[in-house]
Amino acid sequence: MLGKYITIDNVLMPNPTAFSYKYNPDENVFTSEAGTQLSNIRRLDRLSFSASFNCSSRLRDTLEAKCKQASVKVSIDNGAAIDGRLRLSGDITLVEDSEYINGTSGLWVVPVTFEGE
Repeated sequence: MLGKYITIDNVLMPNPTAFSYKYNPDENVFTSEAGTQLSNIRRLDRLSFSASFNCSSRLRDTLEAKCKQASVKVSIDNGAAIDGRLRLSGDITLVEDSEYINGTSGLWVVPVTFEGE
């Protein structure tokens, strides 16, 4: 995988099977009467990412609970913790025939997105 270690509210997640991130500017752009652009920049580095995790039923339950919270703290690669919203971004799918694995009710693929505040 990508070697990205993600921590959500001090819970270390397994490496995601898919991971992409970007920094979005948070700004308002206006046009003046003279036709020039004026901008009100609040922040240029608002982090957002999407990830997909292969996990057991216990970690699936943990991720679902985190996605229902108003805000979580996320850290990538032992960096500074960032407050934001974690949400499910698609279908949670059961891996075929994994319901027969002892100690879990199956292996699951859980896609999530995160948007920093």
